[in-house]
Amino acid sequence: MDESGKVRRLEARPVVVGYDGSAASDAAARWAAGAAQRLGRQVRMIHVMPWPAVRGTGGAAVALGTDALGRAAERLLDKSCRDIRSEHPGVVIDAEVVIGDPVPVLLREAAGGSVLVLGSRGLGELRELAGGSVMTHIATHAASPVIVVPADWQPRPEGPRQVVVGVDGSAESWNAVAVGFEFAEQTDASVTAVLAWHDPKSTGPGDMLYPVHDLDALEEDGALVLSEAVAGQTVDHPDVKVTEKVIHGVPSRVLAEESRDADLLVVGSRGRGRVRGFLLGSVSRAVLHHATCPVAVVR
Repeated sequence: MDESGKVRRLEARPVVVGYDGSAASDAAARWAAGAAQRLGRQVRMIHVMPWPAVRGTGGAAVALGTDALGRAAERLLDKSCRDIRSEHPGVVIDAEVVIGDPVPVLLREAAGGSVLVLGSRGLGELRELAGGSVMTHIATHAASPVIVVPADWQPRPEGPRQVVVGVDGSAESWNAVAVGFEFAEQTDASVTAVLAWHDPKSTGPGDMLYPVHDLDALEEDGALVLSEAVAGQTVDHPDVKVTEKVIHGVPSRVLAEESRDADLLVVGSRGRGRVRGFLLGSVSRAVLHHATCPVAVVR
């Protein structure tokens, strides 16, 4: 939920793409264009160019001219835009080269977009966006959902679309459910809501564990949590077909497996919900590495 207590939803704003010329960001741009076309939005492509500098003889940083680098970046963006328009005619694309630190620039752009789309592996300043502290910072602070697209992503054959949502009962996963239903409704997709759980175990020094675990009770609790998370959305989105799954297994592995037939996997950015054994912060990081479809991280 946002600061007002309302569940976040997709805003009718541009689909923002962080682009750096890598294969991963090419995949991200192509996914973003397809999504924008289905959502009826425009695409805003941003190439963030850090201010170039070299170290002088005294150790001080000396700024270099940006004209040549800026022109090269603009040519890179122009080529990508041409390629996207050839695949998705009619999609409006606004492309811009921005000089600055990628993290604050992307966070600022996310605030003005419906989603922020990034490639799972990038170049230069965007390297390790999907797995490292940069991605963690963006996903936990961005005002819009952050969608990470695998470098080897390819459009799925035409057919029924599916959005998979990971649920654990936390506020973040409720937000993920809301975003998943909204995206599904606007793209004519179904929703598969998944709650994966495993036997309680220690997650750190000093953890208190029950000596006896009633696995049937844990599964029933999981089913209740899942139903509660989905109930309100089925009322708000009556035309979206929903499947609920409670699966005994390691959450990251379960969600990665469910992603094989999905067009989008939606998870919360962090937080442990009511279901023991489901720490969504670690799960979201794991599925970014192992999911075979684009992953939306929602806070």
